[in-house]
Amino acid sequence: MAEVVTAEEEIKLVFIRQKAGAEDLIFGFGSEQQIREGENVVVSMINASTIPYDSTRSVKDALDEIFAQLNP
Repeated sequence: MAEVVTAEEEIKLVFIRQKAGAEDLIFGFGSEQQIREGENVVVSMINASTIPYDSTRSVKDALDEIFAQLNP
């Protein structure tokens, strides 16, 4: 059974969205390490295999299927 917990004080959460620009995107293959908020983080580079096309395929997968049909 779930336990009900009540709090006396109200906590305000503030979310800050940072804008991204072209300089923030890394295109290529592989990954790169960056330091974010003092922690080392591995960031995957953007390419056709990392961009989703639908729920089961990447852009690369969809293009491979099209090219296979055009060039038997």
